[in-house]
Amino acid sequence: METNNKYDELKNNPALKNISKEKLDLLLTYVTQAEKLKQNEVMPYFLSITKKANEQGISFNDDETEIILNILKKRMSPSDIKKIDMIKNLTQVISRSSKK
Repeated sequence: METNNKYDELKNNPALKNISKEKLDLLLTYVTQAEKLKQNEVMPYFLSITKKANEQGISFNDDETEIILNILKKRMSPSDIKKIDMIKNLTQVISRSSKK
């Protein structure tokens, strides 16, 4: 049963030890759906699920977002992975400079 393995993998991830069952179930849904996508569909999918979660009042912290991205990156094209990494680096720079 592949879905149970993914659920256990997410559930046992130390970065997600305090995640609610609702968020964990949502993550599992996202991961399962992402596996069915073509490479060029993964980036738009990530953006849409982020928006959908926000509309439902659900937000993911940095660790949770990192886990989602790492899972989705397995299905992304190299150019999309590069874009994600560039955005992450830019976000970190902005975050550091705003703390000064």
